[in-house]
Amino acid sequence: MNIGYVGLGALGAELARRFLPGHTLRVWDLGQAARAKFEGSEAEVSASAAALARDSDVVLLCLPRSADVRQLLFGEGGLAQGLSPGKLVIDQTSGVPAETAAIAGELALRGVAMVDAAVSASPLTVHTGAATLMVAGTAEVVDRALPILHAITSTIMRCGGRVGDGQAVKLVNNAINAVTRLGTLEMAALGRKAGYSLSSICATLNTGAARNQTTDKMLPALARGEASTNFALSLMLKDLNQAVDLGMLHGAPMPLSGLTRSLLQLGLNTVGEQARLEDMVGVMESIVGVQIAAESSKAAAVDPHSLPMLQMALAALCRAVTLECVMAGFKHGLEMDVMCKVLTQSSGWSGAGATLLPSLAGYEREVPAPLAPWVDAQRKTAQMSFRCAAPTLMSTAVHGLLEGAAAEFGAQADLAHLTELSARSAGVRLHLDRDRQVPVR
Repeated sequence: MNIGYVGLGALGAELARRFLPGHTLRVWDLGQAARAKFEGSEAEVSASAAALARDSDVVLLCLPRSADVRQLLFGEGGLAQGLSPGKLVIDQTSGVPAETAAIAGELALRGVAMVDAAVSASPLTVHTGAATLMVAGTAEVVDRALPILHAITSTIMRCGGRVGDGQAVKLVNNAINAVTRLGTLEMAALGRKAGYSLSSICATLNTGAARNQTTDKMLPALARGEASTNFALSLMLKDLNQAVDLGMLHGAPMPLSGLTRSLLQLGLNTVGEQARLEDMVGVMESIVGVQIAAESSKAAAVDPHSLPMLQMALAALCRAVTLECVMAGFKHGLEMDVMCKVLTQSSGWSGAGATLLPSLAGYEREVPAPLAPWVDAQRKTAQMSFRCAAPTLMSTAVHGLLEGAAAEFGAQADLAHLTELSARSAGVRLHLDRDRQVPVR
């Protein structure tokens, strides 16, 4: 099989290398430095994008944004000049679903098939073959693409019959990941300013419904004095912009994602265009006024029994952001069972999502839980932030959501009412059956 790969950045280069030595691989990139990394390898560096397309049966793309994909395909000297009927394009860009669908329609008029196969992985994860791919397109074309994509990973999730739905699921996943990341850093910074050690904060937050990708990987790495990611902050901001835009397009409010988007923009404006996602640790430290990784603190612990309260506040954030993002995805047309399968196995996972998502997908009934203790934890977290002079923007936003649900449904309110309020805000109907709340179209 003649494979062409275009877009040889940190992620794209590793994705391309997965096709060696089993396939004939041709590569190309706008940047000479990126192309040079493949010179002398088993891959052939093509003279142009059009030449790569002419010599390849399948062309894969991993570019910064959908506008770049359109330009590379249809611009002067672009791929389309070498794409003949019967060829296949696989877009691995973290793009805009509607724009990707439009590109697929234009290619179809030329007899060229297309699927999107969004990637959930770091370059290192791709290198080891442990990436997750979110693939969408007609069943016939996806079936054709699967043997090719299996060269990258065995973890491939079909996300729908519309090209672009794989990207939409990734946007939902990345928004949840970003919100829980900053929310976790905020709770860790508050705990540090209250006098707790980072090791004790890690041990507490990394349990139960609060456990998430950041408590599992980033906080322990900070405690060891190590970096946990080398992802560009600008790319995460791009994903958040696109996720919030997806919600606005369908009238689904995403307050936590919007707040996180603003914090990421603040971080990029402060640190500069070369900022990495890891730099948000310093930004959050600056906002709260404490060093998260330092084990010494001038402040004494406000309350030796307050750590479980911070854990519950973070768990509420994990639940609230999962709700707002899946409701936006559902309004876009994504199936709840697809989001359940992807979000429980990708970087957007959390302990809260692990119980909430199967219930929303109709797989199992979630155990009822009163809302009052969750509201109480948010109130006490706010009071701690007052005493410690520590701004808690993320927690304050969640506090407002929980107080709203408590006011709406009264003393008997439980977590299911938070789901009902989130669905109502997004304009999603819920089907109630034996205490299950399943969104319906």
